[in-house]
Parts: sequence; C-alpha cells; structure tokens
Amino acid sequence: MARLRIVRRRAQQESGLGRCLDRLVYWSAMPKSTESPMMKQYLRFKAEHPDAILFFHLGDFYEAFFEDAEVLARELDIVLTSRNGHPMAGVPVRRGEAYVNQLLRRGYKVAVCRQMEDPKTAKGLVRRDVVRVVTPGTALDDAVLDAGVNNYLAALRPDRARDEYGLAFLDLSTGEFSCTTAEGTPSLRAEIERRDPSEVLVGDDVDLMGLAPLLDGRLVTRVPEATFTARATRAEDLGIGEPGLQAAAAVAAYVEQTQQSTPSHLRPVRSYQVSDHMDLDPFTVSSLELVRPARDGQERGTLLHVLDRTVTGMGRRCLRRLLLAPLTDRQRIEERLDAVEALVGAPLARDELRESVERVHDLERLIGKLGTGRLRPQDLLLLLRSLEAVPGIRQALVQEEPCLRASAMLATMAEKLGTAELEVLRARFAGMIVDQPPAEVRDGGFIRPGYSSDLDELREQARAMRELLARLEGSERERTGIPSLKVGYNRVFGYYLEVTRPHLDKVPPEYVRRQTLANAERFVTEELRGIEGRIAHTEERAKALEIELFEQGVAVLRGAIPELQACAEVLAELDVLLSLADIAHRHRYVRPTFHDRHAIAIRAGRHPVVERIEEFVPNDLDLPEGRDLVILTGPNMAGKSVFLRQTALVCLMAQMGSFVPAESAALPIVDRVFARVGASDMLSSGISTFMMEMLEVAAILERATSCSLIILDEMGRGTSTFDGVSIAWAVAEELARTVRAKTLFATHYQELTRLAEEIPNIANFHVLVRELGKDVVFLHRVEPGTAQGSYGVHVARLAGLPTHVTDAADRILADLLSEAPLTRLARKDPPVEPLPLFGVEDHPALQALRKLDTDKMTPLEALQRLADLKRQASGRQGAATRKE
Repeated sequence: MARLRIVRRRAQQESGLGRCLDRLVYWSAMPKSTESPMMKQYLRFKAEHPDAILFFHLGDFYEAFFEDAEVLARELDIVLTSRNGHPMAGVPVRRGEAYVNQLLRRGYKVAVCRQMEDPKTAKGLVRRDVVRVVTPGTALDDAVLDAGVNNYLAALRPDRARDEYGLAFLDLSTGEFSCTTAEGTPSLRAEIERRDPSEVLVGDDVDLMGLAPLLDGRLVTRVPEATFTARATRAEDLGIGEPGLQAAAAVAAYVEQTQQSTPSHLRPVRSYQVSDHMDLDPFTVSSLELVRPARDGQERGTLLHVLDRTVTGMGRRCLRRLLLAPLTDRQRIEERLDAVEALVGAPLARDELRESVERVHDLERLIGKLGTGRLRPQDLLLLLRSLEAVPGIRQALVQEEPCLRASAMLATMAEKLGTAELEVLRARFAGMIVDQPPAEVRDGGFIRPGYSSDLDELREQARAMRELLARLEGSERERTGIPSLKVGYNRVFGYYLEVTRPHLDKVPPEYVRRQTLANAERFVTEELRGIEGRIAHTEERAKALEIELFEQGVAVLRGAIPELQACAEVLAELDVLLSLADIAHRHRYVRPTFHDRHAIAIRAGRHPVVERIEEFVPNDLDLPEGRDLVILTGPNMAGKSVFLRQTALVCLMAQMGSFVPAESAALPIVDRVFARVGASDMLSSGISTFMMEMLEVAAILERATSCSLIILDEMGRGTSTFDGVSIAWAVAEELARTVRAKTLFATHYQELTRLAEEIPNIANFHVLVRELGKDVVFLHRVEPGTAQGSYGVHVARLAGLPTHVTDAADRILADLLSEAPLTRLARKDPPVEPLPLFGVEDHPALQALRKLDTDKMTPLEALQRLADLKRQASGRQGAATRKE
C-alpha cells in the first residue's frame, strides 16, 4: 500500500475537547426549526463518529452533509448540491465500496451507516445503524491494499519515566498481531519505519508535538485513554513490559469498535524483542535501498527487486519482512540456509515445488476476508483451489531426494502441510464452487451440480417446469391457431405469451393483456401464472439453500482458521525459500559461513543490484581480529560507495538466510548495520545536509557496539575542509579506539590515512586507478594502500567540461596543493611535525615565551617581559604585512 502522508487537521484528532466541540458544531449547524427527524438521526451518528466521513444510507444513495459533503465533492469530483440550504453530496450505494476506497487512499476514514429495514415496510423513521468504520489501518479491500506489502495498524504507548514505548502492530487483512517495547526514540523510530503503519493510535493525553518527527506525517488517530487498558494477558506471560501490552489492548479494542465485532482470524498477540532481529535504522534502510529506490521510478534498483522471485502475495510480504528484519539467532539462520542449500541442490524438485506453489492464491488475505465476514463466492473458490494444491506441494517435499531430506526445516514444513484437519477440509469442500461464480452470494448459481442432492432436486424441478412452459407454447399455438405465438420472459413482467398484431383477433378471451408493443401484444393466463409462481418459488428455495450451504461452509472454515493460518504461514515461507534458492542458482551465490570471531572475510564479493545492471569487478575484504576500521581512499566514480554497500548487503543477506554474491563469505553475527552513504537532508524541517549527517553520526556513536557493522561515505564534506577533516579524524579515532565495530570509512581526505600509523586496528585501502596522460581509467579494484589523489579534475574531464576549464583547474589545483598546510599531514617523506599553533613557521615571540622561567620572575619582571613580547610580536606581524 502506498505510504499515507495525509494528516487530517481536524480538532477531534488533537484532543478529547476537540471531539466535544465537534459534536457541538454539528448539532448547532442548522436552526432547530429546520431539523427533520431524519436529519436529527444523521447528526446523532455524525456526533458519534466526528473524525470520519459519514456515508448515510438514503434510498439508493449514500448521502453526506455539511463539511463531509464538501470533502466528497472535492476529493471524489462529484456534484455538490444542497438540502434546506446546507451542503449535500451523495454516491450510489451500488458503487459505495469504490468511493470508500478512494477516500481511504487519500487518508480519510469512512463510517458506513446502513438502513436496517425496508423503507416500504418501516413504520415512521427508517432504522439505521453504523455497520462499520473503515480506516486506512483497517482496510480490507483488494483495491486499496498492495499485494506485496503488509498494511499495519499500530498503537503507541509512551512511558516517559523509563524512556520506553509500547508498540503493537496488526495487519487486519492477514490477522498478524504482535507487540513489543522499544527502548529510546531511535529504537522506536526504527520499528515505526520498518513496519510503516498506515495508521497510528495514540491516547488523548499524548503530546503529539514531541512525537511528530518519529511518526513522520503518518495518519494519527486519538483514542480515549481507557482504550489502552491492558486486559486478557498478563505482562509476565509474554515477557514484555506493560506499555507493549497496553498498546496491543488498544489495537484490539479499536478493531472491535470499527468492525462492530471481533474478527475471528486475529492471531494471538505475539511478543518480540527488538534485539531478535538486526537493527536497521531508517537512514540505513534508505542508504542501502533495501525496499525503496533512492530515486522514484527506479524500482529495479532495490535489493527486494533482485531477490523477489516469489509467486504469491503472501510470499512477497514475507520476503519483505525478512529483508527489513534479518535474524540474529545463529541457529535459526543456519536452519534457513540449510533449506535454501537443499533447494539449490535439487533443481527438479525446486521447479516442481515452484509450479505447485504458483497455484496457491493469497491464502493469508483470503483468511482475513473469512474472519471479517467478507468472503464472497469467488474468494471461497480461490481458497479451496489453494487447499487443493497443498497435497502436491507436500508430496514434492517428501520425495526421495537426498538434498531435501537434509533440511529439518523442509521436513517440518511437510509435516505441517499434511495434517488431518486440512485433509478433512479438502474432502468436505471438494467440487463445491463453479469455475465462474457470481460476484455476490445473493445472485445464486455458484454451487456446482452434484455437491448437494437437495439443491440438485430443486434445480431439476425448476428445469421440469421450464420444459412445461416450452410444451405450453406448442399446445397454445395449436389450440388458438396463432402460429407466431411464443412464451417469453423479462425481469419486469415475468413470463408472458406474445402475439403479433396480425393475429390479435384470434386471442382467446381468457388471455389477460400485460403489455403493448409496436408490433405485438403480451398476455398472461392463469395457467401461465401458476407455472411462473411455482418456478419462482422453486428458484427462491434453491437460492436460499445455496446461501445456507455457503454459510455452513464458511462456518466450518471459520472454525478451522488456526489450521488454515498455519498452512498459509508455511506456504509463504516456502515461497521465500524457493525464491532465494532460485536466485542463488541463477546468479552464482554461495552459502555464507558464520563464526564467533570478530572478523569478516569476503572473497570476490559483488553488489547484488549493480552486477545486474553492468559488468562488475568483484573485490575481497579481509577484516581479521585486530583490524576494525578501514580508511578507503580513491577518486569519485571509482567504486568506493559500491564497495561499502556490497559489504553491508552481503552481511544482511546472510543473516536473512540467503546465499550471498561472493566466492566465499565467513562472517560474524552482526547486531546492527549503520550506513551513512549519500547525502540526506530534512530541509522542510530546517535541518541542513551537514546537520543531518552529524545527527546520523551521533546516533551511530551512541548505539553501535563491537558487534555492529558501520559504513561511512565522505563524512564531513558538508562543511569547510578544516572542520571536515577534524570531525572525520575524531569520529574515526573514536570508532577504532572505543567502539571497535567493523567499519569501512570512505573519504577524500588523504590526511586520514595517517591514522593507520597511529592506531593499530586501522588499515588503509584504496581503489586502483590507472593514469593515461590527463585521463584516468577506473579499475574498480580495492587493494591495501593509499590513493595518490582524488582525481577530481580527471572526473570533470570525463564529464565533458570544456578543455580550457579543466586545464585552468589543473593549474589552480597545483598552486593550492603547494600552499595548503593540510597537505603536509599526508606527506610521509620526510616525516612532518604537527602543525604549529600560530601558523606554519614558529614565531620568535613564541620561542622566547617557551624559555621563560615564570617561577623565578617577580610580578614587575613578568609585566616588563610581557610588554617586550608584545612589541616583538607586533613588529613581526607589521613586517609581514608590509612585505605583502
């Protein structure tokens, strides 16, 4: 689902007082004398749902009034009319769902108020009620949801005293329900970004101003404080703090309120710890382009696109979740790698499994429709077809294939797919639904012949009576002598006898005229009415029986939701494993190995995305114990950023259970990946690129551990050269000496290469470049050592700058290098002294100052000597000025 960034600035979303004021506004919107009983009814429902657009069922339309009418006219491009001088707009009931979906995509909520009785039989005012409230976080329609992305409703419960935040996430379309407690705002923001909820619930007393940067413009819904009352589950039962449970309680209560019931497919809330998966902050997810490209319109540039060979929507969502939350449990990682390795080694079985899984539909969301009472005949058909594909999948998993038998994970999957409950369901519903069922249950005709003997008998009776009509046509022609007489039917008049005008004089007196046409007239008889009544009665009984059979089947399936969800979970994960195995086989990925040492060794590593686009040069990375930080130098366009990113992606892919693009990879378990690659800013918030960079680096220094992986690219370039070098130097030193995380530090500051001489666990690497006169050739090879320069002018020449401009740049660069004091830091022959405090040359006044013995001087002597030093310093400065 597209990210919803529209925040409705309504008073009732800001405070409980706002909701009260909103009620007053609607109740006082018109003079009391003009309020009809119907309008009073409308205002009552509107006051109960002030933050939603009220779809008020009135005849064949859903009507909206006042501000809601203006929103409908503006957002849906429909005509704005008026009723008693007040704004009014409406949409047809038969197309109401489509209009609701449009409003959801724009970030609105909709309360659907239906007529609960037939207006023709109602005594007085028609009884109405709000049957459901649809919000972006509780959307269920396929037209709104993205098949490959979970649609989460979240609840946030701050505990300011402990700097903790309770979080709960529910995808109503699948029933996935989880909660956790995030410690500190960085952890909170990472979880919010990872789940990307469409709607966030907060209490009435929460200060939204403090949370605004963390919620990033998402739709926020305020709910009463009582909604967060933890119930049904004790804190110690799930192993998380009270705020997490309170958030879960709020989500459950909100869903029950909006759906007017408790959906039967909601899974038991599952608690998790943030440390259960690799911590990826929003900057890292963005820098590595895991699920979204850096530039719009380049979806092929993401790791998700590269790894996605899934064939089901639920498999695609599962892959996305794994990508954004790689595991940190080595045993679970190895089990997943075992399964991928088994599937890589069994290509025939893999292809057979893939074909079978492709016949499975989005079982998770079909179960969601089942649990919320929105299952239609077409949905039931897809669900049953998915179940029919399960035996073939299980058979392919248990075949006598040595590779497959080596994976305990695949064996467990086969066991879960072979349960007796699933076999009973398949037998119970075999051959129930026709291949092309109608859209709605009330239309009938969706139960396949042979499924129910009672239904078959009713259909046979209706068929026999239609044959009786056919015989009636022949007998009436013979009796009346009218050769053109025929029996017809339409939905308005029912069955009739049609006689053309030339033969109207032969019409018997018992014929009753029903309709006059240009060239014929239509009649009915008592016999025809009798047959018609019997056919209608039989067909109604058949439709009622179909509806009864459908509801019985739905009830049976609803009782088996836990078994169906377990099946769906297995099939989604199997889809992901097949995708990873297929990618590994196609692109020569290898299985990574894990160890307990503080070392990374990647041989011939590749960037999984870049290698799909252009010819790629693999590179090695060896960071043994005792080598924690690499200073990587080299010119622009040489491949430094790619090398940094590919290292992070290899570690990330390995821990999600994927093979990796390399000849070999021996890795530790990484708890966090921090990637600061490429410029980012928050100019809309008044934060510059450099400030944003410093905020990101501050977060890294605060949260990184020795088990983390850090990649930094061109840090400090957003300020002056002196400031940039100073900050980059200090940060690199802190990372190497204190944090000791494995770090790749790409820079143009040659001065930083001196760090390797001073700190043992720092090493210099550079990207090879070959100079050909004034041109350069980028070899894209990373080797130990230091680059000879940044080659910025060479890159400008490659970009097509005029020759006279680049020649001038060469001359200016040579002059600057000869004069710039910073360049002396990078020279190694001869060794240089540290930069003097007052300039490049040592001042005579400074030399004299060093020789003073202040302990033996009287105050008067000290003042006299200070005056001499001042004159000496002023004279030297004046001479220098005159010389210039």
